[in-house]
Amino acid sequence: MNIVVLALLVIMVVLMYRKHRFAVHYKIQAREHLFDDCLSLFQDAHTSQDKAKLPIVHGSYADYPVSLSVVEDTLGWRKLPPLWLLIKVAAKKPSHGSLDIIIRPSNNEFYSPSWQWDGNLAIPPNWPQHAIIKFKTQPVDLTLLGPYVPTLFADINMKELLITPSMVRLTCMIKQAERGEYLIMRNAVYENTPVSKDLVEALLKQAIAIRQHIENPEFKLIN
Repeated sequence: MNIVVLALLVIMVVLMYRKHRFAVHYKIQAREHLFDDCLSLFQDAHTSQDKAKLPIVHGSYADYPVSLSVVEDTLGWRKLPPLWLLIKVAAKKPSHGSLDIIIRPSNNEFYSPSWQWDGNLAIPPNWPQHAIIKFKTQPVDLTLLGPYVPTLFADINMKELLITPSMVRLTCMIKQAERGEYLIMRNAVYENTPVSKDLVEALLKQAIAIRQHIENPEFKLIN
């Protein structure tokens, strides 16, 4: 092999290795500090990691047990992988029924349990139409959600509203993978800016309002 070609190959391998090391370090840093700005929102906040080494925050907000987590979605090869924020509000008391509203479904929403559910509902006229509504056994009364759903999904980054007897969960896209890194290396690397505290608080308030109304439908709530 020509000595020049061999030298070029060695240089390329070294550069790719350095780039990979930088990407790994960058990814770790981004993950570690993702929720830094949000911790002050919660009482008794504590952090952990899931099996993919992604951060989880548990705490209390407005007297409800809540958690924040993220999901990297690398299943769609024809798009930049999104980073989904999952905001979960645990119930104070069990409610009746279940419901999952998914906007712009692509049949690969692996983070949603409703693909195992058999029930489907028609979409109310003033709700987002490019969506599916699924339920298990018994649906949540849609009239309870009428004041919330159109406003919630006015944000184009909102993906899902999941309701079960024990919780409410919102799924929202907060980032997309960096284009160059993904197109060249197929490596999902996200810029390392922490999640916006204002965004999280706004979504938490909406999720808790929904949870309160489902648990106490006889009361008129003030947002």
